[in-house]
Amino acid sequence: MQGIFLAFFPSVFYSFQVMKSHHLILGLVIAGLALFLTFRNVSFHEIYQSIRGLEVQYLPLAVALFFASFAVRVYRWHYLCRAVKSIPPRRFYSPMMIGFMGNLLPLRAGEFIRAYLLGKREDIGFSTSFATIVVERIFDMASVLVLFAGLLVFNPQVFVPQGGASDPRIVTAVQSFGVMSFAVCLGLIAFCYFLLHQQERTLRLVRFFTRILPQGLQQRIDEILRSFTEGLGVLRDPKGILAVVLLSALTWTVVVVANYPLYYAYGIESTVPPSSLVTLVVLLCAAVMIPTPGFIGPFQLAATFMLADLYGVDRAVAASFSLVIWFVQMSTICLAGLFFLLRDNISLVELSRAARERGDQAQDRPG
Repeated sequence: MQGIFLAFFPSVFYSFQVMKSHHLILGLVIAGLALFLTFRNVSFHEIYQSIRGLEVQYLPLAVALFFASFAVRVYRWHYLCRAVKSIPPRRFYSPMMIGFMGNLLPLRAGEFIRAYLLGKREDIGFSTSFATIVVERIFDMASVLVLFAGLLVFNPQVFVPQGGASDPRIVTAVQSFGVMSFAVCLGLIAFCYFLLHQQERTLRLVRFFTRILPQGLQQRIDEILRSFTEGLGVLRDPKGILAVVLLSALTWTVVVVANYPLYYAYGIESTVPPSSLVTLVVLLCAAVMIPTPGFIGPFQLAATFMLADLYGVDRAVAASFSLVIWFVQMSTICLAGLFFLLRDNISLVELSRAARERGDQAQDRPG
C-alpha cells in the first residue's frame, strides 16, 4: 500500500532511489523492537514444539490460494492498462511478481520496478505505467478500508483485548479513524477522476497548494501529473471500472480465505471464528506499511497480537503462527519473483540500477 502515498508525492517518490544508512538502521531498530515485543513473554522451546506439531498438509493449499490472489491481480492490472494498450494478461505476471519481490528489499521499490518493467517490455511511458499501479493501489486501499469498516460495524469491540475493559472512547476513536481513512480514499479517487476529466482546473488547484514550493519543483509536479493522466484511462470506461471493482473484491476475498488453511494447520479453526481472518488481514496490511526490511517485526507483532490478545490463542502458538504465515507469504513471493527473473534473464542489480536511472529521467522528463 505504500505505493499509493508515494504516488501522490512525486518528488518524494522519485528521490527515493538510494537507501540512506540511517533509514536502514531505523528499519532494523523498528524490526528489533517489534520482534522483542512479539517474543518477550514466549518460550522459544514452545514455539519450536508448536511448529513441529504443524499439520503441514494444509500449507500447499495456503500457498496455492495466496498465489491465486496474484493471478486475480494480473487480470485487474490487464483491465487497468486496457485503455492505454491491449496487453495479454500472461505478460503481466513477470513484472507483477518481480515487483512484489522488490517490495521485500530495503528500498521498497517494488512499484517502481513494476512500472519500469512493464514500460520497457510493452513500450509504455513510465509515468503512464506507474499511474495504472497507483489506481490499482487506490482500489486496494479502498478494499481494505471496506473490510475495516465492516469490522467496526459488525464488531466494534474487535480491537479490545480479551479480558480488557471496553472503553467507548477507544471504540469511537477507532471508528472515527476508519471513517477518516475511507474519506481520504474517496478523495484520492475523486482527485484522479477530476485530474482526468478536468485537468486544467485540477492542476490550478494543485498549484494553489504547491505555490510555496520552489518554482522548479512546482513545474516538475505539474509535468508529472500531466503525463500521469494517460494511465488513468480506465476511469473513462464504466465497464472497465466495474471489472476492476469486482476483481478487487475477488482479490481481497482470496487473500482473506488464503489464511484459513493455516488455522487448520494449527488446529485453531474451532476456537477462532472465521471472521477473525478479516481482522488478521487488516492488521497485517497496517503492519506492512511500516518500513522494515522484508516486513519483519511489525508483521509478526500484528499476527501475534490478533490471535493472542484479541482471540485468546496461546501466545506461543500465536507467535509460531506469525512466523509461519510470514514464511508462507514471503517465500511464495520470492520464489515466484526469482523464477521470472531467471526465466526472463533479468539481473536484479541491473534492474535496480536501471530503475533508478529511469527515475532520474522521469524527474526531468516524465513519460
